[in-house]
Amino acid sequence: GRSTGKSIRSCLFPRHCAWYIPRMVLSSMPIFATSDVSASMRFYQDVLGFEFAWSGPEPLTFGAVSLGPVSIMFLEQPELARQVAGHQHWFNVDDPDALYAQHVERGAKILSPLEDKPWNFREYTVEDPSGYHLRFAGPLAGQAEPSRDFPKDVRIVRRLPSPAEFAAVAEKEFYRDGVPAGVLERSWSGVVALAGEGAIGVVRIMWDAPGWYSIWDVAVAPEWQGRRIGQRLMEEALDCVKEASPGAHVYLFTHKPGFYEKLGFGRERVSMRKA
Repeated sequence: GRSTGKSIRSCLFPRHCAWYIPRMVLSSMPIFATSDVSASMRFYQDVLGFEFAWSGPEPLTFGAVSLGPVSIMFLEQPELARQVAGHQHWFNVDDPDALYAQHVERGAKILSPLEDKPWNFREYTVEDPSGYHLRFAGPLAGQAEPSRDFPKDVRIVRRLPSPAEFAAVAEKEFYRDGVPAGVLERSWSGVVALAGEGAIGVVRIMWDAPGWYSIWDVAVAPEWQGRRIGQRLMEEALDCVKEASPGAHVYLFTHKPGFYEKLGFGRERVSMRKA
């Protein structure tokens, strides 16, 4: 279940992006020089909340961690690592207050506390064991749009979306090259949010094994987000599984764990699970 949140900025400073050609640059991943790859990876996992991604053979000289769509690689380069103190890396986050509280609780070395900055971001800075300055920034205080009441004219229906409904709501978010054949046909069940006769939200449920289910493609049309529709879709999907298989385990994969924790899911290393 990959959750769809409000659209994020594709460029921090749009006026500087006139040269951009869509899909030419697909991703970017920093490689941090360090004198101790194992220690760096432990810090990013234990203190900053990243997850283990991969590592080379022992003795460890190369490895990576990830958090949502962001990955960082570490390379053993002691000479270079002695020169990186103060080098900066900037992270765009959706909830800087929640992440700041987590980093303070876990003992991160805070170089500058969380505050609204003149450049219109709420930001704080952490120093990692190699001396890199990690700047975590998100919306200014009070700018995050609160959820509004669930709209009275929206109906939640327990069924798989039609191919047209699924494409209209979820394709842009999850299947930019087109929905692969068989995605809906292989689904066990689903939930659809309807406004009038049109679908504005969808969820797919997969049956993985006896007592094991997974949630996929939780999507709400952008103009309907922030109105508790995603929450109602998930609640209906979980009720559907509970009725079919009491006590079943439900898995999902997401870049926004906070939303699902409110529904009773717990974090695991690469997924979240609800017993």
